[in-house]
Amino acid sequence: MPLALDVQALIERTGSFVRRLTARSSSNFKFAFLFLSPAQREGLTQVYEFCRVVDDIVDDRPPGSEGRAEAEAGLAMWSAEIAHIYQRSGPIQTELGRALADTIEHFALPRYAFDEIIAGCAMDLDITTYPDLASLELYCYRVASCVGILCIGIFGDQSDLAQRYAKHLGLALQYTNILRDVGEDAARGRVYLPIDLLARHGLSEADTLRCTYDRRFLAMAEEFAEIAESEYQKAWAELPNIANLRPLLAAEIMGRTYHELLIELRARRFDVFTHRAGLRRRDKLKVAAISLVLTSLPLELPGARAVRAALV
Repeated sequence: MPLALDVQALIERTGSFVRRLTARSSSNFKFAFLFLSPAQREGLTQVYEFCRVVDDIVDDRPPGSEGRAEAEAGLAMWSAEIAHIYQRSGPIQTELGRALADTIEHFALPRYAFDEIIAGCAMDLDITTYPDLASLELYCYRVASCVGILCIGIFGDQSDLAQRYAKHLGLALQYTNILRDVGEDAARGRVYLPIDLLARHGLSEADTLRCTYDRRFLAMAEEFAEIAESEYQKAWAELPNIANLRPLLAAEIMGRTYHELLIELRARRFDVFTHRAGLRRRDKLKVAAISLVLTSLPLELPGARAVRAALV
């Protein structure tokens, strides 16, 4: 017999999720917020809250079949909320949903990105490991690249070039997060590193859960760092083709901040078990200055293309 679920209780629980979010946002992303208009900051906050809510529905579910059913119902509720917003087919039931509706209309955000984010969170109900990079890439595309696509829509560029940039940058950021958080994920019984990557270096899922740190781990981490680096470079390879980079300033600050984190991970020999990588304030200021110069140079200015190419 199907488990009876209280939809109103799910709505109220969603509200409690949102109230907890105010103390959670990353200081790195807050720094990028400084370069946005009030409307953009509000829109980005709504998108971020949506992402955290659907993620928490899965991560904070009670154990067992009842917890799974509750999570499935919560994700289904949010799928319905998104459908109601875009199709105007029914009442929007949550305060966050009503705020999102205004953001979506104001910035003309694409529906598929919201649907993909929900699908990515649903993957966490069944999948605890990824056999190869292709399967991990699908997950990261959904939970990171699609967030980036929504962000650049709010920043002011929804062109195909900008969306390709956002796709690769989202993968790069998520891969950097995965590498930085190997220890924290292991404590929660999760391994996001591809199993075939571990196997190539003589490691197993169990080794990762035990936080094994040896020559095998260092070699594996370096290979995965190279995968992340390649996604940063693919994202930045799109920049010379985008005439107006000014809308991408906040995205560049985010991306270059995380690239600096990747550099720090390498410098610390990928010791992700005893130290959490982070940037000093002066490093964040350097990233912001480089991003500001890169995105502000008019192409018609003599030497602008050469300076842009050097920065990229």
